[in-house]
Amino acid sequence: MKQFLKKDLKFLSTKDYIVSNETYNLYLDLKTKIVWTEINKQQNLNKYYEHANYLPHNKKIGLLSILYKISQNIMFSYKYKVLQKKLQSSRLILDYGSGDGQFAGYLQKKNIHVHTYDPIIKNRNKTQLADNQYDMIMLWHVLEHILDIQAGIFTIRKKLKNDGAIVVAVPNRDSFDSKIYKKYWAAWDVPRHLYHFNHKSLIDFMKNNGFSLISKHPLFLDSYYISYLSSKYKNSFSPWINSLLIGTISNILGAITSKYSSSFYVFKKD
Repeated sequence: MKQFLKKDLKFLSTKDYIVSNETYNLYLDLKTKIVWTEINKQQNLNKYYEHANYLPHNKKIGLLSILYKISQNIMFSYKYKVLQKKLQSSRLILDYGSGDGQFAGYLQKKNIHVHTYDPIIKNRNKTQLADNQYDMIMLWHVLEHILDIQAGIFTIRKKLKNDGAIVVAVPNRDSFDSKIYKKYWAAWDVPRHLYHFNHKSLIDFMKNNGFSLISKHPLFLDSYYISYLSSKYKNSFSPWINSLLIGTISNILGAITSKYSSSFYVFKKD
């Protein structure tokens, strides 16, 4: 991991509540205003994704996984409606960090040509990522996972056509739920999440790497999912009630301040 950010200020310490129970330090780089997770440069992160407790990639059947799938399908429809015009006008799209490929499959059923690529999931790396190939590249909660984020975004940019667009979804460390749960906030998700953005730091990072903002859109259901996990990590008495309460307040305040728990941004290649 090549780190370009500095340890200007210790931001907080938090644990990996999913796999290892290890503690990690987060630091704020004052120049970029990006918070980043300190990990060992030789640390292999694959085991933190492959563990059965990591919900996005596991196959367990339970109430949470069922609700996760239901909300996932709702968000598929929402994302499609927001991006419909751009999706339908794009000849070729890349879902980078596509996970199990569910959203790509959803789009393919609507006759949208989508390639998938995921550096973590086995058998998901057959796509040839040629330069100047894609009209749109989507990173749904992926940017914060990229080890060398500078090199990663540079490479991704090269794959876009000159008039291409990139969709970036990230959690917002300035959201109401992050302030409530603090070190227990599930979206810190260390050590899988290596970078932690707020609105300005993401916009500035993308601008410095050759992208201009087109639009921003909230991911309303993320606040409930994150609040539920955060409540569990905090050993709260009733995670489900806390999830409904904190998640709803976070969305209401997000409508006023624009600081939703999570949002996706559409940028164009400059």
